[in-house]
Amino acid sequence: MLKTETSTIEAVLEKVEEKNIEFIRIEFLDYSNVTRGRTIRKNNLRDAMEKGVNFSTAIMSFDVFDTYVPNPMYGAEDGDFFALPDPNTFAILPHRKNTARMLCDLVDENGNPWNGCPRSTLKRLLNKVEQVLGGKLHMAYEQEAYLLKEKEGTRISADQSHCFSTVGVDVQEDFVQDFVFALEKMGVVTEQISSEYGPGQLEVNLRYANALKATDDQVTFAHLFKQIASDHDMIGTLMPKPFGHLAGSGLHTHISLFNENGENLFKDVTDQRGLDMSEDAYYFIGGLLKHGKSLVAIGAPSYNSYKRMQPGSWAPAHICYGARNRSVLVRIPEKRRDRRFEFRGADGTCNPYLLSTCLIAAGLDGIQNKIDPGDPIEEDVSLMDEFELKEKGIEWVPRTLNDALDSLSEDTILADTIGRNIWSEFIKVKRNEWNKFCQNVTDKELRIYSDMY
Repeated sequence: MLKTETSTIEAVLEKVEEKNIEFIRIEFLDYSNVTRGRTIRKNNLRDAMEKGVNFSTAIMSFDVFDTYVPNPMYGAEDGDFFALPDPNTFAILPHRKNTARMLCDLVDENGNPWNGCPRSTLKRLLNKVEQVLGGKLHMAYEQEAYLLKEKEGTRISADQSHCFSTVGVDVQEDFVQDFVFALEKMGVVTEQISSEYGPGQLEVNLRYANALKATDDQVTFAHLFKQIASDHDMIGTLMPKPFGHLAGSGLHTHISLFNENGENLFKDVTDQRGLDMSEDAYYFIGGLLKHGKSLVAIGAPSYNSYKRMQPGSWAPAHICYGARNRSVLVRIPEKRRDRRFEFRGADGTCNPYLLSTCLIAAGLDGIQNKIDPGDPIEEDVSLMDEFELKEKGIEWVPRTLNDALDSLSEDTILADTIGRNIWSEFIKVKRNEWNKFCQNVTDKELRIYSDMY
């Protein structure tokens, strides 16, 4: 993979010839985290990198069901945007024949960033971060995901491994190694892989990188997990809650800040709270908590997401922070590890570019307005009653996607950061998905209510 900022169109074209690449996938994500794109031949690549590949703007008004939402912002009369491949994301797909992939920024007909592009929005905000904070934000994504198989028309766990047991990695050795090696060939480095709480569930920690690279890496992870699983006759899913009785799958985002000398700006050994965190780190966390409900809407944007975030599930059900504590929305790891914190309120159904952008926007709001998050919570929040929660000023995360969207619709700071077009259309797309799921009658509902009434 061409990973440096000095990557150029010529360098990509040379690599295409050198590696005998015939097909290039031009890809971007819509607001429901569905990968959209086209496949072009190598003789069209120069033109694509210089001018972009056209798409109807209307594709950004499609929901996860691939249906056009009512009263869309982007209609038949709104023309095209152009997917402009980023040379730094060029990567050969090791599991496909003579094929490479490039992630794209979306531009308008004049070549300027299109105002509905999440990736361009993240890049713009990162430039502001350096000016305001005097350092570069680093991120690392940590994804939980299930491997499933089909048995007599029913989807079940692909194995019956136990949490942190070597059995889970052993039984899926072929998949794990193919997946990890494919990631590394595409420039994505894994730090650790483990068998998670649920049978057939894995957790993969990606190595930290600058925020844009880390977000691109998560996009690559999500694509490859499903594709490599399919090649092994399994179904790989980042779905937050595939089984009611088993652990859900979350997406944890680790955030740190370094200056040009490599010094961790979120570290302060004189911290009076005893966590070795800097004042700016606490303000950043304060911003995350202030915007917590809206961030959950961005990070957990599916109907299924809210079946995962339940008290006692080790997934966050309350808006607070703590050290070591895994029942909170924002967790600070033990001091033995580098100073950073993780946001735990997201899952694999989110658009990572929107998540990274909104996390950073919330953190900046916290720093610029010196939002104190209060003292860290040391207890398991799920064991607190309503009186204790109120006494400590701890709120619940939204209980449904609809509630989360209500919060996001009132969050003008995030709206202005990601852009009103993205903000309003994202809400519209997700409301449409919520309404469709609410109209669905499950087999369980039919059995219970038809027997009772």
